[in-house]
Amino acid sequence: MMKEAFVRDMQRELGEHEAAELIEALDGEPVTSIRLNDRKTGNPICALGEEVAWCRWGKYIDERPNFATDPLFHCGGYYVQEASSMYLWSMLEKYVSKDALIIDCCAAPGGKSTLIAQYLTEGEGFVVSNEFVAKRANVLAENMIKWGYPNMVVTNNAVSHFENAGAIFDCVVVDAPCSGEGMFRKDHNAREEWSEENVDMCVDRQREILRSAVRLAKEGGILIYSTCTFNRRENEENAEWVASEFDFDILEQRHFYPHRDRGEGLYMAVLRCDEYGKVGKGGKKSSLKILKDRAEWLKNPENYVLVEMNGQRYAVSRKWKETVENMIMCGVNIFAVGVQYAEIKGKEWIPAAGLALSQVVDEDRFCIIDVDYDMAMKYLRCETIISDNGGRGIMMVRYKGHPLGWVKNVGNRCNNMYPTYWRVRC
Repeated sequence: MMKEAFVRDMQRELGEHEAAELIEALDGEPVTSIRLNDRKTGNPICALGEEVAWCRWGKYIDERPNFATDPLFHCGGYYVQEASSMYLWSMLEKYVSKDALIIDCCAAPGGKSTLIAQYLTEGEGFVVSNEFVAKRANVLAENMIKWGYPNMVVTNNAVSHFENAGAIFDCVVVDAPCSGEGMFRKDHNAREEWSEENVDMCVDRQREILRSAVRLAKEGGILIYSTCTFNRRENEENAEWVASEFDFDILEQRHFYPHRDRGEGLYMAVLRCDEYGKVGKGGKKSSLKILKDRAEWLKNPENYVLVEMNGQRYAVSRKWKETVENMIMCGVNIFAVGVQYAEIKGKEWIPAAGLALSQVVDEDRFCIIDVDYDMAMKYLRCETIISDNGGRGIMMVRYKGHPLGWVKNVGNRCNNMYPTYWRVRC
């Protein structure tokens, strides 16, 4: 049952007839959709259906399979994403260049950040994927690493922590925490948790995030604000508040309703910054340790520098190195950056899991073990696998031509090097 206060809200906004259509749709079956990674081709376990009209790589599927049993899902071949939220693709195409610097302020679990990375030109654009809650930031980092886009950084900060970096972003994306009305069809618990008081609390939190987010946009930069809810207070009224308080122009607004659109509830607004934002102050000295080693395991290694951070080595785009250093100087907490390149084992640096999954790994530099489905699932469960490859040492494991990770071939068996914290448990 829908709460009476919510029904009254929808009747005020849509009229009684259309509100009834919405309520009926919210009691129906949700649709399932995925977004293919065009830089990692393959055939997912699900039978693909109609294309999502507003995102060229989005596909509807007829049934929701167990994605955890598909190796192509684990190697970043596609992302399971609600169709309405893919509307971000159309807004980026319309307003943002493919070589832009973009920040996704509330990014976990990674649907919009992986979409942004997919939109940007490889080697040119850069995405800062930020999540305030540390546990959720770990999930975000895993999804971004598996997606494989090299020009990215995953951070764990309040949006306000980026203000000292200055108004440097071409595009600021805020998919704000909300009352979740758009999830009523998928999550019936969300109906019970909804209240008018919770809506008011969400508005306050959204404006707190937006106060900081607007200061990150360059003059002429774009702010894309979205929620998965229906009411005006969290949506149009917040967009109007930003426009009036911070000299932004509203360029476009769009509501998705499940009785109108093939997707769940969503609101998205696009605004342009008319005035240059806050100038960054900087802070402490950068702790980014630049190495002299060449990133020889990557295609076009001259485009990257190797850095050491938190006991790991990462390959960072030369073009965006100063941007990353600036964030460190401003106290931004980094979870992952660029390509997760190498990790220490004993006294030796060995290829990291993220290197195999990167879109820029040079596979020709490694011995390959190609596995079938059963062996791929054993590998993803961190079990021992057998190979008739005559080589020894560290080798790349591939499924249908897509890298999954590494093993150490010792002759009669292969020691599994897949991260235990990514282990598949089905």
